[in-house]
Amino acid sequence: MNKMKVNVLVIIFLLGFSTSLWAVAAEPDGSRSEYDEAVELESQDTQKKDVVDTPETSLEQPVESLDTFDTDNSSKTVVKDNRSDDATVDMMMADVEEVSVELDDDIIEVLEEYEGLIKRKQFTKANEVLTSIPIGALNKNQRRQKKMLNVFEKIAADQAENERQFGKDESLDQSVMKTIKRLQRQAKVYILEGRTVLPRDLLIQSLYLDRKNYLSKQLLDRCLQLPLGSYQVENIEKKYWNNSLIELRSGFPSKSVDSLQMLANFDPENPMIFERMGSAFYMSGQVKKAVEAWKRALYLSPERNDLKEFIVNAEKEVERQEKLSKAYFDSKKKKSDTGSVQSDVPMQVLRVVNDSNTAFSYAQEVRQQLGKGVNVVVEELDNGKWAVKVPIKKK
Repeated sequence: MNKMKVNVLVIIFLLGFSTSLWAVAAEPDGSRSEYDEAVELESQDTQKKDVVDTPETSLEQPVESLDTFDTDNSSKTVVKDNRSDDATVDMMMADVEEVSVELDDDIIEVLEEYEGLIKRKQFTKANEVLTSIPIGALNKNQRRQKKMLNVFEKIAADQAENERQFGKDESLDQSVMKTIKRLQRQAKVYILEGRTVLPRDLLIQSLYLDRKNYLSKQLLDRCLQLPLGSYQVENIEKKYWNNSLIELRSGFPSKSVDSLQMLANFDPENPMIFERMGSAFYMSGQVKKAVEAWKRALYLSPERNDLKEFIVNAEKEVERQEKLSKAYFDSKKKKSDTGSVQSDVPMQVLRVVNDSNTAFSYAQEVRQQLGKGVNVVVEELDNGKWAVKVPIKKK
């Protein structure tokens, strides 16, 4: 019995000992060999080299975008985001101390020269002239124009650099290029005037003629805040022709003039544009401008005898209106000269009426009865009524 107990204890001891040996073998050894440490160090050095030799790619890295109108590398246009440069120009203008400067004769002369240069579309020269006077001498509109002129020059510099890198596109017909430049010049005028729709349409029409045109895209982006993709390139000439007729017939001749002036930029040798423009000017009361437009239409279409008749009748109307205007101001001057004398003459009221037309109609009847030598006066009273007066006869 005792021998059996001893055997059981020996077996239990052996099982426990073997289990301990298995557990020790399974645990990682805290002490490593020199070979293991060398392998690990070499692995770490390799990882460090990989990190150093391989540049890290950042999602925030700026990506240069290309215009994808053409797949030919020779005609690709680099589209740089230059609005940050334009913002810098705005900040520089804003940093200038807005000290009001008194306008002397020299500054007024410079500003008049500037306005003339803008009308002649000489933008670079206009900017030079405007830079020659203190910023404090400019009003709010002129300062805005100055900012735009600076942007024009920055775009021109970027365009020159673009052409230096990629070459100038000379594939377009010269007449087409002439039209595009005319549209761009007029678009700049409208931008300086603070307009948005008209310059946008002019520039879109220029892109319809040349979809790769760098200047038109940049003017849309940096002056009108219309980046590539925010507008549709289409032929808008037909739209303006139809609108001009609708506006004319709807009683908005001035709007019709605007549409026709846009069309004149598209096709300056079309007599139908200027014939309709003459009618729009005439209906808006601008008879002189109507004559000028009809004369241009007649020059482009000399066989139109009806236009000759329009011009003759309109010139007669201009002459009549000028005579009427002169007589109006002469009568006011005469009335002013004689008013102080007549104010001392005692007057009697013949009649008081509610409106001016009735008063003047009655005054005409009194004048016919009493004769032209009698001074019949029509006067508006403080209560809004009208009185007809004549001098009191001396006894």
